[in-house]
Amino acid sequence: MAMQIESEYFSLPKAGNRKDEYEDAFNSSIFVHKDTAYYKFAIADGASESSFADIWADLLASGYCNGKFDSKHIHKFISKLSKAWKRKLNAGDLPWYAQEKLNSGAFSTLAGITFRLTDASSAAFDAVAIGDSCIFQIRGDNIIAFFPLGSVEDFHHRPVLISSNAANNIHLQAFVKKWSGTAQAGDSFWLMTDALACWLLTRYEEDISVIKKIYGLAREHDFIYFVQAERKLMCPGGSFYLRNDDVTLIRVNLV
Repeated sequence: MAMQIESEYFSLPKAGNRKDEYEDAFNSSIFVHKDTAYYKFAIADGASESSFADIWADLLASGYCNGKFDSKHIHKFISKLSKAWKRKLNAGDLPWYAQEKLNSGAFSTLAGITFRLTDASSAAFDAVAIGDSCIFQIRGDNIIAFFPLGSVEDFHHRPVLISSNAANNIHLQAFVKKWSGTAQAGDSFWLMTDALACWLLTRYEEDISVIKKIYGLAREHDFIYFVQAERKLMCPGGSFYLRNDDVTLIRVNLV
């Protein structure tokens, strides 16, 4: 029997923020060409210190899933989305102070993965990331790979961000990370924006049974309850296990 893919999506804004202040984004798509089905998933984390980051993050995630992302010509991909971002803002109608922030550009991370399914018993995948939004490959109760960061400590560095202003992207090509591999039936892939990804690695280092917590999230209510509880728990070092930030999870199951 050919492999299939199931997916679920969970998101929540920062504590104290409204839903319309959520600045992460996620997207997915499916298309078939000849004998191969392509499943695309992407998340993006808009930087709060920039303006209209939610719109920018949404364009990046949807651009990846619409097949417009070209890792070899990243500036061409960004240029088209920058124009779309400005059109969405109706820049001419903005007050002068908003115009000034607009000129600085919006910023966001991006992580996307594409699965190629045929009649084979395994699925090939290609992933790409810029910044600290992460993808985990889960088999059973174990993380067998994660991308693009290497450890919890990597979350403490300022991430590389994609800007809607081309002048801020001069060195961006050097920071495009790629990952390719194969997956088998039963594997799960979890796409997470940085706060949740850092939480998972921290908790996993203490106790691998944390994987079951993510498997156990069945409904939106479960996710909200889980995030709110983890935001209140303190690490031995005195910080919170889950930083107060927008959180996004795409759970992709290969069955």
